[in-house]
Amino acid sequence: MITRLILIILLLFGSQIVFSQSEKRKIFAKKVSEEIVLDGEMNESFWKDAQSSSDFVQYFPRDTVSAQLETEFRVAYDDKFIYIFAKMEDISSMKFILGDLKRDFFGGSTDYISFTFDTFQDETNGYNFGLSPYNIQREALLSDGGEGSFSSGGGSRGGFGAFNINWNTKWFSGAKVHDGFWTGEFKIPFSSIRYKAGSNTWNFNSHRGNSKVDEGSIWSPIQLGFSPVNLSMTGILEFEFPLEKSSQSMVLIPYISGSGIRNKVAEPDKESDLDVGLDMKLALSSSLNLDLTINPDFSQVEVDEQRTNLTRFELFLPEKREFFTDNGDLFSNLGSREARPMFTRRIGIARDTTTSQYVQNPILFGAKLSGKINDGLRVGVLNMQTAKLSSSGVPSYNYGMAVLEKNVFKNSKISAFLINKQSLFNDKSVEYAHDLDDFNRVFGFESKLQSNNTKFKSELYYHQSTENDETEGANSYGANASYEERNFETNIYFYGVGENFNPEVGFVPRKDYVFLSPSFQYKFLPEGNSLNSHGPGIDYEFYRNKLNGVTDYDIDIDYNFRFRNQSYLVLKTNFLYTKLLNDFDPSRSDGVPLAAFSEYNYVNHTFYMRTSERRLLSVRLNGKIGQFFNGKIKTLGGTLTYKFPPYLNISLGSQINDLDFPAPYSNANFFSLNSKINISFSKDLFFSTYLQYNNQIDNINLNARFQWRFQPLSDIFLVYTDNYYADNPLFLNLKNRSFAFKINYWINI
Repeated sequence: MITRLILIILLLFGSQIVFSQSEKRKIFAKKVSEEIVLDGEMNESFWKDAQSSSDFVQYFPRDTVSAQLETEFRVAYDDKFIYIFAKMEDISSMKFILGDLKRDFFGGSTDYISFTFDTFQDETNGYNFGLSPYNIQREALLSDGGEGSFSSGGGSRGGFGAFNINWNTKWFSGAKVHDGFWTGEFKIPFSSIRYKAGSNTWNFNSHRGNSKVDEGSIWSPIQLGFSPVNLSMTGILEFEFPLEKSSQSMVLIPYISGSGIRNKVAEPDKESDLDVGLDMKLALSSSLNLDLTINPDFSQVEVDEQRTNLTRFELFLPEKREFFTDNGDLFSNLGSREARPMFTRRIGIARDTTTSQYVQNPILFGAKLSGKINDGLRVGVLNMQTAKLSSSGVPSYNYGMAVLEKNVFKNSKISAFLINKQSLFNDKSVEYAHDLDDFNRVFGFESKLQSNNTKFKSELYYHQSTENDETEGANSYGANASYEERNFETNIYFYGVGENFNPEVGFVPRKDYVFLSPSFQYKFLPEGNSLNSHGPGIDYEFYRNKLNGVTDYDIDIDYNFRFRNQSYLVLKTNFLYTKLLNDFDPSRSDGVPLAAFSEYNYVNHTFYMRTSERRLLSVRLNGKIGQFFNGKIKTLGGTLTYKFPPYLNISLGSQINDLDFPAPYSNANFFSLNSKINISFSKDLFFSTYLQYNNQIDNINLNARFQWRFQPLSDIFLVYTDNYYADNPLFLNLKNRSFAFKINYWINI
């Protein structure tokens, strides 16, 4: 089966490569010497001689018509900076919809203009810089051609790192709202991005989000259904003279932090700490970065969303720590959605052998090297060292990973990696619960091939884990392909996980199976009404292992409605089969479990709905009704969000899961509630609270965070957290309470 899939993928790839394209749009950037004042006005003399470009076209809701509101921009540069001036036609009688003034805004909920740079013209990796009418900045790293990868799930686009807004760099801007239009000015240091010295052309594009007419527009046309940051459908930015090598910039980010914890469920019951640390970013060349961290602190990181788990397996929670998300595609965008060889959230977390609970294993220091060695070779090296926890029987571990990524054809790549986890620097006179000679290693090979127009995408991979020479059945492999046109998308997704595959720094919720999922989605594109597209889809997923045959399948039949105002509605019917390989209690009540090797056929019906997030009031709803194993399920949930632009954003969400089983099995009613309040006092001063109630994990969590950005990318954080038992709604039964502060300062050298 694997060989056939590989041959099919290679044949499809060969047939889809496009060697010629229509002539690309171009914009010329003149080299200047005049200083720029970022005031939203085109007062500098060189702008009068700069080439102007406009004539944006829609990429949403249609890709065949001109934009309703015009956009015009100019580009210039000097030895240190790229300058862009943009003018956006506007409807003054309508308000901009923006929930807050925080950096790194979500493009689906605000007005903005952004510019994309593919500096190596490899159509694989790039940069995006965006600006709102309130002069709020957003910068992002692009990977996988801006379209994502299979690693995020069964053929879906927009995978991890495809548009990574967790990346930060210092740049400068100005914006001003006028009568009938608004303007934006960009001043981007060459030292903040990587490029090839001596080049005089970059791939380039610009896209605009406009809430007032529910329109997305683009400078170089992008076909409907593809990302506006697609790197294969760009134009060209031409510089007057070849670019000089960028100055070797160094950024130092020292910090001081403190915390106090009161604990009612573990020892010690009171604990306080004061720490200092340092992050460093060094540009080794125009294309290669070195990141160092000493005693990193992540106390300011947003808390995880508490989710109800109705499955038999671990839930995946995204990485939110900036050190790991910066260039994260190199390290984490590997494998499949259920067989990731590297999951950086495992770093700094260890299992306490005395309590079987996970505890924080502090990171002492770390380093990360990432970037281009030459035109076609990209490298990533990651190394982290954690502290030993003698009281918990946890030794000190070293986590290492090396990745080599080679560009092939025009926008495809092959890669190889090695991951190593090993006990290191421990006192052998101390007795630990783990053998100090233990190690865990994973190596693998991957290829990600796509046609020049990115309509066809494929992936092949093979991974192998080793533990003290244990290799039998310790592998994971996959072969996947997708093809997309304006009216349809089809995918085939295949992977297998051996029974002994054990990447200890990865994410593998289940083992010993092969998985196959073909899917097809068709889209009708009506003209002249509120519907942007609608159409049916079918997705077939099944799991199989050698001993038990088919253990799970899910036939998903759906119908999708997407509206011109960016609302959508999805209706689904699922036909499911499950063969349990272990005892399982779906009520999670420690009642009578469903017996191992029992089999269940069941059907349920689901809907998902979301109104436009470019409105003051937006709503998300989901529901399910039908069968669940040998019982019944009823689910209803949703989130209500209201904006008081641009200073206040309030949301309230809830999820109810009612599970009804025949005697002697236990029923269950899972209820979760969350409330978020985000207040922007200014562009530099923010306050947020996040309250969560979840009776499945018996927890009420309150997290409050104050942030003052006293200098660009320099912050003071104050964070307060409470956890209570959920069976006491009066907040009288405390689990733990903590307070933390952190001050970090961004220094450019």
